[in-house]
Amino acid sequence: MTRRSMRRPMPDATQPEGPPPPSPALVHAGLLAVQVGFASHYVVSKIAVRELSPAGLALVRATVAAAVMLGVHLLSRGAPRVPFRDLAKLAGCAALGIAGNQLLFFSGLQRTTASNASVLVTTIPVFTLLVSLVLRRERATPKGVAGVALALAGVLYLLGAEALSLGPETVIGDLMIVGNSLFYGTYLVLVADLARRHGSMTTVVWLFGFGALWVLPFGGQALLDDAPGVRGTTWLLVAYIVLVPTIFTYLTNAWALRHAPPSIVAIYIYLQPVGATLLAVLFLDETPTPRLFGAAALVFAGIFLVTRRAPRPAT
Repeated sequence: MTRRSMRRPMPDATQPEGPPPPSPALVHAGLLAVQVGFASHYVVSKIAVRELSPAGLALVRATVAAAVMLGVHLLSRGAPRVPFRDLAKLAGCAALGIAGNQLLFFSGLQRTTASNASVLVTTIPVFTLLVSLVLRRERATPKGVAGVALALAGVLYLLGAEALSLGPETVIGDLMIVGNSLFYGTYLVLVADLARRHGSMTTVVWLFGFGALWVLPFGGQALLDDAPGVRGTTWLLVAYIVLVPTIFTYLTNAWALRHAPPSIVAIYIYLQPVGATLLAVLFLDETPTPRLFGAAALVFAGIFLVTRRAPRPAT
């Protein structure tokens, strides 16, 4: 697998030169922070879907995120304008990365275990790599493929074979999580060019706006039915889901995709199970094990292999 360089792409001759690109270290730090936000998503969402239907939660997530991001954009940059020709592309990316992705994730999480979901979601980098190769956005190298495999091995070692309990009672939920991974991996590849052209904030505003419209037919009535019985503490969890694993993570990911190829952004997803375990150690007084440190070493080694060299774009 080869990857586009983290150097800023050549500017459009019709547009003024923008600010200098961020350093690679800052891009990697942002991707690390994204995975910390995502790592908390499994537990918080698992609790929230006890009182809110998956479709209702997905609708709240997309609608509130769109409203907040639009307000920030209007105050700081004015209206989020994009060329008409890109609206269909943004709508398609929203169908994959906002609506379909989240409907499948929340519905799958309701029908399977959090452990199964945390294992199956690590197929996202694999799907991202495959879609990038099929669409000729990147080219495979032995080192890149080895890095993906090494990081995946680290996740499986951390969780252990016993963590993945596939069976008839979870098979529908498991398939939904795999579908969620395919949708999100494809989204990462397709949205990268849009984020580079229009900026991360403008792109995310349109994505969540279209995403809310996509989810509305599925979640509108469900949300009306569920809302009266939802406790205040659950709404606080929903607020957290909107602010951290939604607005912060999607905005930062879109920003990172302006300066790094999809395969690098996706490989960091392997940190989610490691991050979730570390959060449990820090906040739930769980005891770290040698397996945790061994798994973290494998994951970081895989990330190093994928990111160590400046990539060459596919031709």
